[in-house]
Amino acid sequence: MISDEVIQKIKDENDIVDIISETVKLKKAGRNYVGLCPFHHEKTPSFSVSQEKQIYKCFGCGEAGNVITFLMKTRKLTFLDSLKLLGDRVNISIDTQDDKSPARERYDKMYLLNVEAAKFFRSNLLENNTAMAYFLNRGITKKLIANFGLGYAPDSWNSLLKHLKGKGYTELDLLNAGLIIKSPKGTCYDRFRNRVTFPVFDYRGKVIGFGGRVMDDTKPKYLNSPETALFKKGINLYGMNFTIKNLTDDYIIIVEGYMDCIALHQYGITNAVASLGTALTINQAKLIKRYVDKVIIAYDADLAGQAATLRGLDILKQAGLDVRVLTVPEGKDPDEFIRNNGKDAFVNLLAKSLPLIDYRISKVREGVDMKNSDNLIHYVEKVIQILTDLDPVEQDVYIKKISEETNIKDQAIYDMLKTKMQSGERKAEDSNDSPALRQKLYMEPAYLKAERTLLKLMLEEPYALEHAEKHIFKEDFVVESHRLLYEKILEMKESDSESRKKAIELKLTDPDSVSEWVNILEYETVYDKDNTDSFVDDCIKEIKKYKLEESKKEIMLKIKRFEAEGRFQESMELAKEFIKIQKKGGMR
Repeated sequence: MISDEVIQKIKDENDIVDIISETVKLKKAGRNYVGLCPFHHEKTPSFSVSQEKQIYKCFGCGEAGNVITFLMKTRKLTFLDSLKLLGDRVNISIDTQDDKSPARERYDKMYLLNVEAAKFFRSNLLENNTAMAYFLNRGITKKLIANFGLGYAPDSWNSLLKHLKGKGYTELDLLNAGLIIKSPKGTCYDRFRNRVTFPVFDYRGKVIGFGGRVMDDTKPKYLNSPETALFKKGINLYGMNFTIKNLTDDYIIIVEGYMDCIALHQYGITNAVASLGTALTINQAKLIKRYVDKVIIAYDADLAGQAATLRGLDILKQAGLDVRVLTVPEGKDPDEFIRNNGKDAFVNLLAKSLPLIDYRISKVREGVDMKNSDNLIHYVEKVIQILTDLDPVEQDVYIKKISEETNIKDQAIYDMLKTKMQSGERKAEDSNDSPALRQKLYMEPAYLKAERTLLKLMLEEPYALEHAEKHIFKEDFVVESHRLLYEKILEMKESDSESRKKAIELKLTDPDSVSEWVNILEYETVYDKDNTDSFVDDCIKEIKKYKLEESKKEIMLKIKRFEAEGRFQESMELAKEFIKIQKKGGMR
Protein backbone atom coordinates (compact mmCIF):
# COMPACT_ATOMS: atom_id res chain seq x y z
CA MET A 1 0.00 0.00 0.00
CA ILE A 2 1.51 3.31 -1.09
CA SER A 3 0.80 6.19 1.28
CA ASP A 4 -1.10 9.27 0.15
CA GLU A 5 1.90 11.36 1.25
CA VAL A 6 4.25 9.54 -1.16
CA ILE A 7 1.77 9.83 -4.06
CA GLN A 8 1.33 13.56 -3.38
CA LYS A 9 5.10 14.10 -3.15
CA ILE A 10 5.65 12.36 -6.49
CA LYS A 11 2.96 14.52 -8.09
CA ASP A 12 4.39 17.68 -6.54
CA GLU A 13 7.92 17.02 -7.82
CA ASN A 14 6.92 16.06 -11.39
CA ASP A 15 5.69 19.17 -13.14
CA ILE A 16 2.93 18.22 -15.58
CA VAL A 17 4.15 20.67 -18.23
CA ASP A 18 7.62 19.07 -18.22
CA ILE A 19 6.17 15.56 -18.51
CA ILE A 20 3.66 16.36 -21.26
CA SER A 21 6.20 18.46 -23.19
CA GLU A 22 8.22 15.29 -23.75
CA THR A 23 5.52 14.03 -26.15
CA VAL A 24 3.35 17.06 -26.97
CA LYS A 25 4.59 20.38 -28.34
CA LEU A 26 3.11 22.95 -25.98
CA LYS A 27 2.85 26.70 -26.41
CA LYS A 28 2.15 29.27 -23.68
CA ALA A 29 -1.31 30.79 -24.01
CA GLY A 30 -2.25 33.10 -21.16
CA ARG A 31 -2.08 31.21 -17.86
CA ASN A 32 -2.05 27.78 -19.53
CA TYR A 33 -0.21 25.84 -22.25
CA VAL A 34 -1.92 24.53 -25.39
CA GLY A 35 -1.08 21.93 -28.01
CA LEU A 36 -2.50 19.28 -30.32
CA CYS A 37 -4.33 16.62 -28.33
CA PRO A 38 -2.46 13.28 -28.17
CA PHE A 39 -5.75 11.41 -27.63
CA HIS A 40 -7.52 12.28 -30.89
CA HIS A 41 -6.62 13.64 -34.31
CA GLU A 42 -6.97 17.41 -34.66
CA LYS A 43 -5.48 20.25 -36.68
CA THR A 44 -6.40 23.10 -34.31
CA PRO A 45 -5.04 22.85 -30.73
CA SER A 46 -7.74 22.18 -28.15
CA PHE A 47 -5.54 20.41 -25.58
CA SER A 48 -4.90 22.64 -22.54
CA VAL A 49 -2.42 22.08 -19.68
CA SER A 50 -2.60 24.07 -16.45
CA GLN A 51 0.71 24.36 -14.63
CA GLU A 52 -1.01 26.08 -11.73
CA LYS A 53 -3.57 23.28 -11.22
CA GLN A 54 -1.31 20.47 -12.54
CA ILE A 55 -4.06 19.08 -14.80
CA TYR A 56 -4.74 18.68 -18.52
CA LYS A 57 -8.03 18.85 -20.41
CA CYS A 58 -8.95 18.55 -24.07
CA PHE A 59 -11.87 20.71 -25.13
CA GLY A 60 -12.26 18.60 -28.25
CA CYS A 61 -12.51 15.00 -27.04
CA GLY A 62 -13.06 15.59 -23.32
CA GLU A 63 -9.96 13.75 -22.07
CA ALA A 64 -8.75 15.13 -18.75
CA GLY A 65 -6.46 14.09 -15.93
CA ASN A 66 -3.26 14.66 -14.00
CA VAL A 67 0.41 13.81 -14.50
CA ILE A 68 -0.09 10.16 -13.46
CA THR A 69 -3.04 9.46 -15.76
CA PHE A 70 -1.25 11.13 -18.68
CA LEU A 71 1.45 8.44 -18.53
CA MET A 72 -1.17 5.74 -17.98
CA LYS A 73 -3.04 6.82 -21.11
CA THR A 74 -0.15 7.65 -23.44
CA ARG A 75 2.23 4.83 -22.45
CA LYS A 76 -0.40 2.19 -21.62
CA LEU A 77 0.92 1.83 -18.06
CA THR A 78 -0.80 0.76 -14.86
CA PHE A 79 -1.24 3.26 -12.04
CA LEU A 80 1.62 1.62 -10.11
CA ASP A 81 3.97 1.57 -13.11
CA SER A 82 3.25 5.24 -13.85
CA LEU A 83 3.89 6.11 -10.22
CA LYS A 84 7.18 4.16 -10.24
CA LEU A 85 8.31 5.90 -13.44
CA LEU A 86 7.57 9.34 -12.01
CA GLY A 87 9.13 8.36 -8.69
CA ASP A 88 12.36 7.30 -10.42
CA ARG A 89 12.57 10.73 -12.09
CA VAL A 90 12.71 12.47 -8.73
CA ASN A 91 14.49 9.82 -6.62
CA ILE A 92 11.43 8.72 -4.67
CA SER A 93 11.24 4.99 -4.06
CA ILE A 94 7.74 3.53 -3.85
CA ASP A 95 8.73 -0.07 -3.22
CA THR A 96 5.89 -1.55 -1.18
CA GLN A 97 7.82 -4.52 0.24
CA ASP A 98 10.88 -3.09 1.98
CA ASP A 99 13.31 -0.20 1.96
CA LYS A 100 16.02 -2.23 0.21
CA SER A 101 14.52 -2.35 -3.26
CA PRO A 102 16.94 -2.60 -6.23
CA ALA A 103 16.25 1.05 -7.08
CA ARG A 104 16.92 2.12 -3.49
CA GLU A 105 20.17 0.16 -3.42
CA ARG A 106 21.30 1.81 -6.68
CA TYR A 107 20.60 5.25 -5.25
CA ASP A 108 22.37 4.46 -2.00
CA LYS A 109 25.42 3.20 -3.90
CA MET A 110 25.52 6.34 -6.02
CA TYR A 111 25.24 8.55 -2.93
CA LEU A 112 28.22 6.75 -1.37
CA LEU A 113 30.16 7.05 -4.64
CA ASN A 114 29.57 10.80 -4.71
CA VAL A 115 30.73 11.10 -1.10
CA GLU A 116 33.97 9.28 -2.00
CA ALA A 117 34.47 11.61 -4.98
CA ALA A 118 33.89 14.65 -2.74
CA LYS A 119 36.46 13.38 -0.24
CA PHE A 120 38.95 12.84 -3.08
CA PHE A 121 38.47 16.40 -4.41
CA ARG A 122 38.68 17.79 -0.87
CA SER A 123 41.98 16.03 -0.13
CA ASN A 124 43.44 17.33 -3.40
CA LEU A 125 42.47 20.89 -2.51
CA LEU A 126 44.35 20.66 0.78
CA GLU A 127 47.46 19.58 -1.16
CA ASN A 128 47.26 22.14 -3.97
CA ASN A 129 48.31 25.67 -3.00
CA THR A 130 47.12 27.23 -6.26
CA ALA A 131 43.59 25.88 -5.92
CA MET A 132 43.39 26.81 -2.22
CA ALA A 133 44.65 30.31 -3.01
CA TYR A 134 41.88 30.69 -5.60
CA PHE A 135 39.23 30.42 -2.88
CA LEU A 136 41.13 32.34 -0.22
CA ASN A 137 41.83 35.23 -2.61
CA ARG A 138 38.10 35.50 -3.23
CA GLY A 139 37.47 36.00 0.47
CA ILE A 140 36.24 32.48 1.25
CA THR A 141 37.49 31.31 4.65
CA LYS A 142 38.87 27.83 5.31
CA LYS A 143 35.88 27.17 7.59
CA LEU A 144 33.40 27.88 4.80
CA ILE A 145 35.51 25.90 2.31
CA ALA A 146 35.13 22.94 4.65
CA ASN A 147 31.40 23.55 5.26
CA PHE A 148 30.60 23.62 1.54
CA GLY A 149 32.95 20.70 0.83
CA LEU A 150 34.89 22.63 -1.81
CA GLY A 151 37.65 20.74 -3.58
CA TYR A 152 40.00 20.44 -6.52
CA ALA A 153 40.09 18.00 -9.45
CA PRO A 154 43.78 17.35 -10.39
CA ASP A 155 45.16 18.10 -13.84
CA SER A 156 45.01 14.42 -14.75
CA TRP A 157 42.99 12.31 -17.17
CA ASN A 158 42.17 9.48 -14.78
CA SER A 159 43.20 10.20 -11.18
CA LEU A 160 39.59 10.07 -9.89
CA LEU A 161 38.88 6.98 -12.00
CA LYS A 162 41.88 5.14 -10.52
CA HIS A 163 41.06 6.25 -7.00
CA LEU A 164 37.43 5.10 -7.10
CA LYS A 165 38.24 1.81 -8.85
CA GLY A 166 40.62 1.22 -5.97
CA LYS A 167 37.62 1.62 -3.67
CA GLY A 168 35.78 -1.19 -5.47
CA TYR A 169 33.63 0.86 -7.87
CA THR A 170 33.36 -0.04 -11.57
CA GLU A 171 33.60 2.15 -14.64
CA LEU A 172 29.85 1.62 -15.12
CA ASP A 173 29.21 2.97 -11.61
CA LEU A 174 31.24 6.08 -12.42
CA LEU A 175 29.56 6.55 -15.80
CA ASN A 176 26.12 6.32 -14.18
CA ALA A 177 27.14 8.97 -11.66
CA GLY A 178 28.49 11.26 -14.41
CA LEU A 179 31.98 11.34 -12.89
CA ILE A 180 33.75 10.00 -15.97
CA ILE A 181 33.24 10.22 -19.74
CA LYS A 182 33.58 7.43 -22.29
CA SER A 183 35.24 8.40 -25.58
CA PRO A 184 34.04 7.03 -28.96
CA LYS A 185 37.04 4.68 -28.83
CA GLY A 186 35.84 3.26 -25.52
CA THR A 187 38.47 4.95 -23.31
CA CYS A 188 37.17 6.37 -20.01
CA TYR A 189 38.55 9.57 -18.45
CA ASP A 190 37.67 11.97 -15.62
CA ARG A 191 34.95 14.54 -16.34
CA PHE A 192 36.47 17.14 -13.98
CA ARG A 193 40.15 17.99 -14.56
CA ASN A 194 42.19 20.94 -13.29
CA ARG A 195 39.15 22.66 -11.81
CA VAL A 196 38.04 23.72 -8.35
CA THR A 197 34.98 21.64 -7.48
CA PHE A 198 31.66 22.29 -5.78
CA PRO A 199 29.71 19.29 -4.48
CA VAL A 200 26.00 19.83 -5.07
CA PHE A 201 23.80 18.75 -2.16
CA ASP A 202 20.07 18.13 -2.27
CA TYR A 203 17.93 19.91 0.33
CA ARG A 204 18.51 17.00 2.75
CA GLY A 205 22.30 17.44 2.55
CA LYS A 206 23.17 14.42 0.35
CA VAL A 207 25.78 14.83 -2.40
CA ILE A 208 24.00 14.35 -5.74
CA GLY A 209 26.46 15.86 -8.22
CA PHE A 210 29.31 18.31 -8.82
CA GLY A 211 30.18 21.59 -10.44
CA GLY A 212 33.66 22.52 -11.58
CA ARG A 213 35.21 25.92 -12.38
CA VAL A 214 38.48 26.74 -14.12
CA MET A 215 40.92 29.04 -12.31
CA ASP A 216 41.90 30.91 -15.49
CA ASP A 217 40.15 31.96 -18.72
CA THR A 218 39.91 28.45 -20.16
CA LYS A 219 36.58 27.48 -21.72
CA PRO A 220 34.15 26.25 -20.66
CA LYS A 221 34.30 28.33 -17.50
CA TYR A 222 31.84 26.12 -15.62
CA LEU A 223 31.22 22.41 -15.99
CA ASN A 224 28.42 20.51 -14.24
CA SER A 225 27.55 16.87 -13.72
CA PRO A 226 25.14 15.60 -16.37
CA GLU A 227 21.57 14.65 -15.44
CA THR A 228 21.69 11.35 -13.56
CA ALA A 229 19.30 9.27 -11.47
CA LEU A 230 20.27 11.52 -8.54
CA PHE A 231 21.21 14.84 -10.15
CA LYS A 232 18.13 16.68 -11.45
CA LYS A 233 18.91 20.34 -12.00
CA GLY A 234 15.26 21.34 -12.27
CA ILE A 235 14.39 19.91 -8.86
CA ASN A 236 17.28 21.03 -6.64
CA LEU A 237 18.82 24.36 -5.64
CA TYR A 238 22.48 24.77 -4.72
CA GLY A 239 22.92 25.73 -1.07
CA MET A 240 19.32 24.93 -0.12
CA ASN A 241 20.47 22.48 2.57
CA PHE A 242 22.54 25.21 4.27
CA THR A 243 19.78 27.81 3.91
CA ILE A 244 17.17 25.55 5.54
CA LYS A 245 19.43 25.04 8.57
CA ASN A 246 20.18 28.76 8.96
CA LEU A 247 16.93 30.35 7.81
CA THR A 248 16.20 33.36 10.01
CA ASP A 249 14.59 35.70 7.45
CA ASP A 250 11.15 35.35 5.88
CA TYR A 251 12.57 35.24 2.34
CA ILE A 252 15.10 33.39 0.19
CA ILE A 253 17.54 35.01 -2.26
CA ILE A 254 18.15 33.24 -5.58
CA VAL A 255 21.47 33.87 -7.35
CA GLU A 256 22.96 32.29 -10.46
CA GLY A 257 26.38 30.87 -9.60
CA TYR A 258 28.02 28.73 -6.94
CA MET A 259 30.40 31.53 -5.96
CA ASP A 260 27.55 34.06 -5.69
CA CYS A 261 25.82 31.78 -3.21
CA ILE A 262 28.96 30.98 -1.20
CA ALA A 263 30.05 34.63 -1.07
CA LEU A 264 26.70 35.70 0.42
CA HIS A 265 26.93 32.93 3.03
CA GLN A 266 30.50 34.07 3.78
CA TYR A 267 29.17 37.55 4.63
CA GLY A 268 26.43 36.19 6.89
CA ILE A 269 23.59 36.25 4.35
CA THR A 270 22.69 32.59 4.82
CA ASN A 271 19.32 32.58 3.04
CA ALA A 272 20.90 32.48 -0.45
CA VAL A 273 20.58 29.63 -2.97
CA ALA A 274 21.72 29.20 -6.59
CA SER A 275 19.68 27.92 -9.51
CA LEU A 276 22.41 25.62 -10.92
CA GLY A 277 22.78 27.62 -14.11
CA THR A 278 19.37 26.74 -15.54
CA ALA A 279 16.09 28.57 -15.99
CA LEU A 280 13.97 28.26 -12.85
CA THR A 281 11.42 25.45 -12.83
CA ILE A 282 8.09 25.06 -11.06
CA ASN A 283 9.61 22.29 -8.92
CA GLN A 284 12.34 24.60 -7.65
CA ALA A 285 9.71 27.23 -6.91
CA LYS A 286 7.63 24.69 -4.97
CA LEU A 287 10.71 23.69 -2.96
CA ILE A 288 11.21 27.32 -1.92
CA LYS A 289 7.48 27.70 -1.12
CA ARG A 290 7.79 24.96 1.52
CA TYR A 291 9.91 27.29 3.65
CA VAL A 292 9.07 30.92 2.75
CA ASP A 293 6.43 33.01 1.00
CA LYS A 294 8.79 35.61 -0.42
CA VAL A 295 11.74 35.36 -2.79
CA ILE A 296 14.26 37.92 -4.05
CA ILE A 297 15.89 37.04 -7.35
CA ALA A 298 19.39 38.51 -7.73
CA TYR A 299 20.85 37.39 -11.04
CA ASP A 300 23.83 39.00 -12.76
CA ALA A 301 23.27 42.46 -14.15
CA ASP A 302 24.44 41.52 -17.65
CA LEU A 303 21.92 40.96 -20.46
CA ALA A 304 21.94 37.18 -20.06
CA GLY A 305 21.18 37.59 -16.38
CA GLN A 306 18.28 39.96 -17.11
CA ALA A 307 16.77 37.52 -19.59
CA ALA A 308 17.03 34.71 -17.03
CA THR A 309 15.39 36.96 -14.43
CA LEU A 310 12.38 37.61 -16.65
CA ARG A 311 11.96 33.90 -17.41
CA GLY A 312 12.03 33.01 -13.73
CA LEU A 313 9.53 35.59 -12.51
CA ASP A 314 6.38 33.89 -13.81
CA ILE A 315 7.47 30.49 -12.48
CA LEU A 316 7.93 31.87 -8.98
CA LYS A 317 4.67 33.83 -9.12
CA GLN A 318 2.74 30.73 -10.22
CA ALA A 319 3.95 28.92 -7.10
CA GLY A 320 2.29 31.60 -4.96
CA LEU A 321 5.48 33.43 -3.98
CA ASP A 322 5.80 37.17 -3.41
CA VAL A 323 8.52 37.94 -5.98
CA ARG A 324 11.04 40.78 -5.73
CA VAL A 325 13.94 41.61 -8.04
CA LEU A 326 17.30 42.95 -6.89
CA THR A 327 19.36 44.82 -9.47
CA VAL A 328 23.11 44.71 -8.88
CA PRO A 329 24.60 48.00 -10.17
CA GLU A 330 27.51 48.54 -12.54
CA GLY A 331 27.03 45.21 -14.31
CA LYS A 332 28.49 43.25 -11.40
CA ASP A 333 27.41 39.88 -10.02
CA PRO A 334 26.46 39.46 -6.31
CA ASP A 335 29.82 37.83 -5.52
CA GLU A 336 31.88 40.73 -6.89
CA PHE A 337 29.57 43.39 -5.45
CA ILE A 338 29.57 42.10 -1.86
CA ARG A 339 33.36 41.56 -1.88
CA ASN A 340 33.93 45.12 -3.09
CA ASN A 341 31.21 46.88 -1.07
CA GLY A 342 30.50 44.74 1.97
CA LYS A 343 27.41 43.23 3.59
CA ASP A 344 25.66 46.51 4.49
CA ALA A 345 25.72 47.69 0.88
CA PHE A 346 24.19 44.43 -0.28
CA VAL A 347 21.53 44.57 2.46
CA ASN A 348 20.63 48.04 1.16
CA LEU A 349 20.15 46.54 -2.31
CA LEU A 350 17.85 43.91 -0.80
CA ALA A 351 15.76 46.65 0.80
CA LYS A 352 15.44 48.38 -2.58
CA SER A 353 14.43 45.23 -4.48
CA LEU A 354 11.45 45.86 -6.74
CA PRO A 355 8.12 44.01 -6.73
CA LEU A 356 7.67 41.87 -9.82
CA ILE A 357 5.37 44.28 -11.70
CA ASP A 358 7.52 47.32 -10.95
CA TYR A 359 10.57 45.47 -12.26
CA ARG A 360 8.81 44.54 -15.49
CA ILE A 361 7.66 48.10 -16.02
CA SER A 362 11.18 49.40 -15.31
CA LYS A 363 12.56 47.08 -18.03
CA VAL A 364 9.96 48.39 -20.50
CA ARG A 365 10.82 51.97 -19.54
CA GLU A 366 14.55 51.59 -20.26
CA GLY A 367 15.66 53.74 -23.20
CA VAL A 368 12.22 55.29 -23.76
CA ASP A 369 12.21 59.01 -24.61
CA MET A 370 9.18 60.25 -22.68
CA LYS A 371 9.14 63.48 -24.71
CA ASN A 372 8.52 61.56 -27.94
CA SER A 373 4.77 60.97 -28.44
CA ASP A 374 5.20 57.74 -30.44
CA ASN A 375 7.60 56.33 -27.84
CA LEU A 376 5.25 57.32 -25.06
CA ILE A 377 2.26 55.56 -26.64
CA HIS A 378 4.35 52.47 -27.35
CA TYR A 379 5.53 52.47 -23.72
CA VAL A 380 1.95 52.65 -22.36
CA GLU A 381 0.85 49.85 -24.70
CA LYS A 382 3.63 47.60 -23.38
CA VAL A 383 2.73 48.43 -19.77
CA ILE A 384 -0.90 47.54 -20.49
CA GLN A 385 0.22 44.11 -21.67
CA ILE A 386 1.81 43.62 -18.24
CA LEU A 387 -1.32 44.80 -16.40
CA THR A 388 -3.77 42.43 -18.13
CA ASP A 389 -2.96 39.54 -15.76
CA LEU A 390 -3.44 41.59 -12.57
CA ASP A 391 -6.53 41.84 -10.41
CA PRO A 392 -8.60 45.09 -10.62
CA VAL A 393 -7.10 46.60 -7.44
CA GLU A 394 -3.51 46.13 -8.68
CA GLN A 395 -4.51 47.48 -12.09
CA ASP A 396 -5.95 50.58 -10.46
CA VAL A 397 -2.75 51.23 -8.48
CA TYR A 398 -0.45 50.92 -11.50
CA ILE A 399 -2.71 52.86 -13.86
CA LYS A 400 -2.57 55.83 -11.48
CA LYS A 401 1.26 55.54 -11.36
CA ILE A 402 1.55 55.41 -15.16
CA SER A 403 -0.89 58.30 -15.52
CA GLU A 404 1.22 60.50 -13.23
CA GLU A 405 4.43 59.46 -14.99
CA THR A 406 3.19 60.06 -18.55
CA ASN A 407 0.58 62.82 -18.00
CA ILE A 408 -1.92 60.64 -19.88
CA LYS A 409 -5.36 60.68 -18.24
CA ASP A 410 -6.00 57.54 -16.24
CA GLN A 411 -9.40 57.07 -17.96
CA ALA A 412 -7.65 56.82 -21.32
CA ILE A 413 -5.35 54.12 -19.92
CA TYR A 414 -8.36 52.31 -18.41
CA ASP A 415 -10.05 52.36 -21.83
CA MET A 416 -6.92 50.96 -23.54
CA LEU A 417 -6.69 48.21 -20.92
CA LYS A 418 -10.37 47.32 -21.30
CA THR A 419 -10.02 47.09 -25.09
CA LYS A 420 -6.91 44.92 -24.74
CA MET A 421 -8.58 42.53 -22.28
CA GLN A 422 -11.76 42.22 -24.37
CA SER A 423 -9.63 41.44 -27.41
CA GLY A 424 -7.82 38.73 -25.46
CA GLU A 425 -11.12 37.23 -24.28
CA ARG A 426 -12.42 37.10 -27.87
CA LYS A 427 -9.25 35.32 -29.01
CA ALA A 428 -9.57 32.81 -26.18
CA GLU A 429 -13.20 32.14 -27.13
CA ASP A 430 -12.26 31.75 -30.79
CA SER A 431 -9.44 29.31 -29.96
CA ASN A 432 -11.87 27.11 -28.04
CA ASP A 433 -14.57 27.35 -30.70
CA SER A 434 -13.42 24.42 -32.82
CA PRO A 435 -16.04 22.29 -34.62
CA ALA A 436 -15.11 19.32 -32.40
CA LEU A 437 -15.74 21.39 -29.27
CA ARG A 438 -19.05 22.81 -30.53
CA GLN A 439 -20.21 19.32 -31.44
CA LYS A 440 -19.18 17.90 -28.06
CA LEU A 441 -20.91 20.63 -26.08
CA TYR A 442 -24.02 20.26 -28.21
CA MET A 443 -24.13 16.49 -27.87
CA GLU A 444 -23.33 16.27 -24.15
CA PRO A 445 -26.42 14.67 -22.60
CA ALA A 446 -28.42 16.38 -19.88
CA TYR A 447 -27.95 13.53 -17.39
CA LEU A 448 -24.15 13.85 -17.65
CA LYS A 449 -24.33 17.58 -16.89
CA ALA A 450 -26.71 16.84 -14.02
CA GLU A 451 -24.41 14.21 -12.47
CA ARG A 452 -21.33 16.42 -12.75
CA THR A 453 -23.21 19.39 -11.29
CA LEU A 454 -24.58 17.32 -8.41
CA LEU A 455 -21.17 15.91 -7.49
CA LYS A 456 -19.61 19.37 -7.69
CA LEU A 457 -22.26 20.72 -5.30
CA MET A 458 -21.75 17.78 -2.93
CA LEU A 459 -18.03 18.58 -2.89
CA GLU A 460 -18.40 22.26 -2.14
CA GLU A 461 -21.72 22.77 -0.32
CA PRO A 462 -22.27 20.94 3.01
CA TYR A 463 -26.04 21.31 2.76
CA ALA A 464 -26.09 19.98 -0.82
CA LEU A 465 -24.14 16.91 0.33
CA GLU A 466 -26.54 16.29 3.21
CA HIS A 467 -29.62 16.76 1.02
CA ALA A 468 -28.32 14.60 -1.84
CA GLU A 469 -27.35 11.75 0.48
CA LYS A 470 -31.00 11.42 1.50
CA HIS A 471 -32.46 11.47 -2.02
CA ILE A 472 -30.06 9.67 -4.35
CA PHE A 473 -27.99 6.49 -4.06
CA LYS A 474 -24.89 5.17 -5.76
CA GLU A 475 -26.94 2.87 -8.03
CA ASP A 476 -28.94 5.85 -9.35
CA PHE A 477 -25.92 7.34 -11.15
CA VAL A 478 -25.53 6.46 -14.82
CA VAL A 479 -21.75 6.88 -15.19
CA GLU A 480 -19.70 4.21 -13.41
CA SER A 481 -16.94 6.62 -12.36
CA HIS A 482 -19.60 8.92 -10.87
CA ARG A 483 -20.76 6.08 -8.62
CA LEU A 484 -17.22 5.71 -7.32
CA LEU A 485 -16.85 9.46 -6.79
CA TYR A 486 -20.21 9.60 -4.99
CA GLU A 487 -18.94 6.95 -2.56
CA LYS A 488 -15.63 8.74 -2.02
CA ILE A 489 -17.36 12.05 -1.31
CA LEU A 490 -19.59 10.43 1.29
CA GLU A 491 -16.58 8.72 2.88
CA MET A 492 -14.94 12.14 3.30
CA LYS A 493 -18.08 14.06 4.26
CA GLU A 494 -16.69 15.05 7.68
CA SER A 495 -13.72 16.86 6.06
CA ASP A 496 -13.75 20.42 4.74
CA SER A 497 -14.09 20.96 0.99
CA GLU A 498 -10.39 21.49 0.19
CA SER A 499 -9.20 18.53 2.28
CA ARG A 500 -11.89 16.39 0.65
CA LYS A 501 -10.74 17.32 -2.85
CA LYS A 502 -7.07 16.51 -2.16
CA ALA A 503 -7.80 13.23 -0.40
CA ILE A 504 -10.20 11.92 -3.05
CA GLU A 505 -7.88 12.48 -6.02
CA LEU A 506 -5.10 10.56 -4.27
CA LYS A 507 -7.43 7.56 -3.91
CA LEU A 508 -8.33 7.41 -7.62
CA THR A 509 -6.19 4.93 -9.55
CA ASP A 510 -7.99 4.53 -12.89
CA PRO A 511 -7.77 7.16 -15.67
CA ASP A 512 -11.53 7.34 -16.30
CA SER A 513 -12.28 8.28 -12.71
CA VAL A 514 -9.50 10.87 -12.64
CA SER A 515 -10.69 12.27 -15.99
CA GLU A 516 -14.21 12.70 -14.65
CA TRP A 517 -12.81 14.09 -11.41
CA VAL A 518 -11.00 16.84 -13.32
CA ASN A 519 -14.12 17.54 -15.40
CA ILE A 520 -16.16 17.90 -12.21
CA LEU A 521 -13.63 20.18 -10.53
CA GLU A 522 -13.53 22.39 -13.63
CA TYR A 523 -17.31 22.32 -14.09
CA GLU A 524 -18.95 25.73 -13.67
CA THR A 525 -22.20 25.71 -11.73
CA VAL A 526 -24.48 28.77 -11.60
CA TYR A 527 -27.33 28.62 -9.08
CA ASP A 528 -29.11 30.51 -6.34
CA LYS A 529 -27.42 29.56 -3.05
CA ASP A 530 -30.66 30.33 -1.19
CA ASN A 531 -32.36 27.54 -3.14
CA THR A 532 -29.61 24.90 -3.13
CA ASP A 533 -32.00 22.10 -2.21
CA SER A 534 -34.26 22.91 -5.17
CA PHE A 535 -31.25 22.91 -7.51
CA VAL A 536 -30.04 19.58 -6.11
CA ASP A 537 -33.56 18.15 -6.61
CA ASP A 538 -33.56 19.29 -10.25
CA CYS A 539 -30.25 17.47 -10.85
CA ILE A 540 -31.56 14.31 -9.18
CA LYS A 541 -34.78 14.44 -11.25
CA GLU A 542 -32.79 14.76 -14.46
CA ILE A 543 -30.66 11.72 -13.55
CA LYS A 544 -33.66 9.59 -12.56
CA LYS A 545 -35.56 10.71 -15.64
CA TYR A 546 -32.78 9.34 -17.83
CA LYS A 547 -32.73 6.07 -15.87
CA LEU A 548 -36.50 5.72 -16.38
CA GLU A 549 -36.19 6.39 -20.10
CA GLU A 550 -33.46 3.77 -20.37
CA SER A 551 -35.62 1.28 -18.46
CA LYS A 552 -38.51 1.94 -20.85
CA LYS A 553 -36.27 1.38 -23.87
CA GLU A 554 -34.96 -1.87 -22.42
CA ILE A 555 -38.52 -3.15 -21.73
CA MET A 556 -39.72 -2.21 -25.22
CA LEU A 557 -36.87 -4.20 -26.77
CA LYS A 558 -37.78 -7.20 -24.61
CA ILE A 559 -41.49 -6.92 -25.53
CA LYS A 560 -40.63 -6.93 -29.24
CA ARG A 561 -38.33 -9.91 -28.80
CA PHE A 562 -40.93 -11.88 -26.79
CA GLU A 563 -43.65 -11.13 -29.37
CA ALA A 564 -41.38 -12.30 -32.20
CA GLU A 565 -40.74 -15.51 -30.26
CA GLY A 566 -44.46 -16.04 -29.54
CA ARG A 567 -44.05 -15.54 -25.78
CA PHE A 568 -47.24 -13.46 -25.48
CA GLN A 569 -47.90 -13.99 -21.74
CA GLU A 570 -44.43 -12.70 -20.84
CA SER A 571 -44.93 -9.86 -23.29
CA MET A 572 -48.19 -8.84 -21.55
CA GLU A 573 -46.46 -8.82 -18.13
CA LEU A 574 -43.75 -6.54 -19.47
CA ALA A 575 -46.41 -4.28 -21.01
CA LYS A 576 -47.98 -3.83 -17.55
CA GLU A 577 -44.55 -2.98 -16.12
CA PHE A 578 -44.03 -0.48 -18.94
CA ILE A 579 -47.33 1.28 -18.06
CA LYS A 580 -46.28 1.52 -14.40
CA ILE A 581 -42.97 3.12 -15.40
CA GLN A 582 -44.76 5.60 -17.65
CA LYS A 583 -47.05 6.59 -14.77
CA LYS A 584 -44.06 6.90 -12.45
CA GLY A 585 -42.39 9.20 -14.97
CA GLY A 586 -45.52 11.28 -15.33
CA MET A 587 -45.80 11.78 -11.57
CA ARG A 588 -42.41 13.49 -11.35
